[in-house]
Amino acid sequence: MFDPIQFKSNFPLFFQKENQSLVYLDNAATTQKPQCVIDAVTDFYITKNANANRASHRLARSATNLLEGVRQKSADFLGARYKDEIVFTAGATESLNFLAQGLSHQLNKGDEILLSVYEHHANLVPWQVIAKETGAKLVFISGDFESVGNQLTSKTRIVSCTAASNVFGKISDVDFFKNVKDKFPGVFFIIDASQVIGKIPVNVKDNFCDFLVCSPHKFYGPTGIGLLYGRKDCLSRLRVSKFGGEMIKNVDLLDSSYVEPPYSFEAGTSPLASIAGLGACIDFVERQYKKGMLEYEKKLINYVHEKLSVLVSDFPEVNLLTSPRNNIGIAAISSDKYSMADIGFWLDEQDVAVRVGDHCAQPLLKSLNLTAVLRVSVAPYNTFEDIDVLFSCLCDFFNSNSECLDVALATDKKVSNYKDELSAINYHDLLTIRSWGNRYKKILSLGKLVNKKPFLHNNESLVSGCEAKLWINTIVDKSQNGTVFTFVIDSDSMVVKGLAALILCRVNAKSATQIKSIDFDAYFSELGLEKYLSESRFSGMQALLKHIFLTIK
Repeated sequence: MFDPIQFKSNFPLFFQKENQSLVYLDNAATTQKPQCVIDAVTDFYITKNANANRASHRLARSATNLLEGVRQKSADFLGARYKDEIVFTAGATESLNFLAQGLSHQLNKGDEILLSVYEHHANLVPWQVIAKETGAKLVFISGDFESVGNQLTSKTRIVSCTAASNVFGKISDVDFFKNVKDKFPGVFFIIDASQVIGKIPVNVKDNFCDFLVCSPHKFYGPTGIGLLYGRKDCLSRLRVSKFGGEMIKNVDLLDSSYVEPPYSFEAGTSPLASIAGLGACIDFVERQYKKGMLEYEKKLINYVHEKLSVLVSDFPEVNLLTSPRNNIGIAAISSDKYSMADIGFWLDEQDVAVRVGDHCAQPLLKSLNLTAVLRVSVAPYNTFEDIDVLFSCLCDFFNSNSECLDVALATDKKVSNYKDELSAINYHDLLTIRSWGNRYKKILSLGKLVNKKPFLHNNESLVSGCEAKLWINTIVDKSQNGTVFTFVIDSDSMVVKGLAALILCRVNAKSATQIKSIDFDAYFSELGLEKYLSESRFSGMQALLKHIFLTIK
């Protein structure tokens, strides 16, 4: 049987002192790295560091052998017929951009590119750009993937679909390629397999796709390296879009020629340390009991949904958006009452790592009338105890904070009339609060002082944070005593409103000189909230401060 504890022992991050209590449930974003991958990256720099395909000395030969050995290993891993069908890129995003640019010359005005609404922005935006440049048309699959065959027409030139949604975990039936490939020989079929590689078996020969992309960092490999598979005859039809380095065959002052694929698509110095890590990653995955891993992950995601179903039953304001059926290992919740960012902050305080936001899938969320989703994504090193901790923390949030979340609605649309009354805030009160839970509740209560301002929700006022939205506007008042500034905000996060209130109570109705005299680093340090100013924690506060100082400049 598969042993998750033994599997977890391969990942040194979990055994660092600061991570002893970490519950990491953000695996759809990136997985942790086993020791063998870390060792391979280090070993390259210690024993083989040189540039591949550049020189004939011993180190250069070692680097070249490494590069081509991992290319062959990647081809075998994906089921490609030839190692030359593998192109190394920086990741799935670059691979998809590369394909959009490389296939653009195959498109004419009126041609159709078929996508799904489930696509990550990386498999949507590049095609939007190419469609505008070529006059092609984007067409979106209606219904399940089984219906794709009915939507292919004589105008279809490209079909590019995800193998599994990064938001909801739903596995796509990309086997439909088999049924339609022969009927539409002029169509390029592309699979974004970022969420499935390393989890379920994928064989590019069996899937009848022309191209497949993935990011190894999502299946225990290093960042900075991506795999692009292209059927040999299809790679030869791609237009080269990056130039320089060893992809050049001959260069004159006015013209150049290029080597054959895949090398014509690998301009510049290869990310050799990451490629070394990729090779170790593939070896690591191939050594595992993959059937047992898959069965264990299915049990785990079933358990996640069982616990979240109980949560939804106890707290009807919460919506469970996913099902464990046909699921790659993702569960998602939303709420009309609670801010997902606020829940994410709460979980982070208890060392539970999840992902909150639109997950680079804004059109999908908009189609469901959602602005943000809290996503839980599991890996085989997670345990049922991890899910119990998550469930307990979620219950604590909803039991502890529901009374803090009712906020008044500001309906007057005159800018001068929607100033919030924040001058009475006594920020020293926070100094007397020792418990982080009570301090969190205090910040939420301060957020209640910031009225909802839906009329402020426009692109001109929006400053996007990592996990929450923040809208900012400025009111300038001039009098005999000089110019003073008042800043007004709204956010979809009560925590952000509360933190903003702590800033605005110090700056509003003050002159530029008075505002510039405030040391905000010392201020937040005194309050014990300096981490909320960290750009990695939440860029909204940095954006607010930047807006303030640019305005008064």
